[in-house]
Amino acid sequence: MVRPHDPADLDRAFLEKRRLHLRTGQAGVFARLLPWSLINAQVTLAGLHNGRLRLVRSGQDLPYETVVGRNKAGQMFLKTAALHEQIGQGLSLALNHLHHVSPRIAALVAAVERRYRVRGGANAYVSFQREGALGPHWDNHDVIILQISGEKHWRCHGARAVHPLVSRSYPTVAEAGPVEWEDTLRPGDVLYIPRGDIHWATVAEGGHSVHLTLNLGGLRARDLLRALAGRLEGGEDAFREEVMALADEAATRRQLSAQADLLRGALEQPDVAALFTQLDGEREALQPMNLGLDRTLPDTTEIHPAARGPAGPARTLPPAQQQVLSRLLALDGARLGDLKRDLADMEGAVVAEAVAGLARAGQVWLFED
Repeated sequence: MVRPHDPADLDRAFLEKRRLHLRTGQAGVFARLLPWSLINAQVTLAGLHNGRLRLVRSGQDLPYETVVGRNKAGQMFLKTAALHEQIGQGLSLALNHLHHVSPRIAALVAAVERRYRVRGGANAYVSFQREGALGPHWDNHDVIILQISGEKHWRCHGARAVHPLVSRSYPTVAEAGPVEWEDTLRPGDVLYIPRGDIHWATVAEGGHSVHLTLNLGGLRARDLLRALAGRLEGGEDAFREEVMALADEAATRRQLSAQADLLRGALEQPDVAALFTQLDGEREALQPMNLGLDRTLPDTTEIHPAARGPAGPARTLPPAQQQVLSRLLALDGARLGDLKRDLADMEGAVVAEAVAGLARAGQVWLFED
């Protein structure tokens, strides 16, 4: 995603919660992530119904009835001409949860989650007029913006709140305060914006813009405390005891004191790695589906692991598949030919068969251009 830049640059910005703009020159790679065919496929009546598609202008949703009609049989349909008319007046499209409909975007979200141990997701914003989809606002999570098509001029006003728990929008630019940073994103550009940093964007006059936003919902103290409490419940009888509202207050205080001692002891020597692994496992798996392969995979096939955490492969997998998946996780994905050369101690046919087995088991995505 950030090649040819060092991924450590983005790592440092993430750790320091510092805005970062990178020009990668990978316009072609980014375009494959979100082609127009995928965008067009999301613009449906069903998308409006299930929230995958939002019609927005400056942060305000367009009334549903503006672009939806009924035929003589009473069936609802999307009025294409009305939609195009609204687009001409500054309407933008917000495409939500694209990691649930695009395997390539799902693979990218999984890779980001593995690296930063966050809850990830992906939305896209498509604008055809100067006015963008959203006005000045901050998010309660970090975002990584990938410019897919067209150009968009971004302005950031800095952080107004420390570690905000909710997002906030500003009715006017003046209320957002002075601009702290601004620049234009072009296809192949990456922009990291930390949680709480006020930002907004406009499209170049007479142009359009498509950008993909990766949402990084970081773990907070309450997440780690909840995971820690879960571990205590599994091994400490006193921590499983119910707190009874009808009990004598003095008895309840003694009970809570005993439980607090257990929690305090666990906090003093926490198994941090185990807690992160537990929280990794709580995220719903992004399971690729592969019903079978009807031919031999070419060496140009891209293979991307679906795991949302960095834990090793399940021991239930055959040894060859475990070895291949471990290497794929270390490499963050690879082409089959490169993987064969990397695993020189295994025969190429064995590597290919292990990859096919991992695909059938829903452990990897396979991409062929």
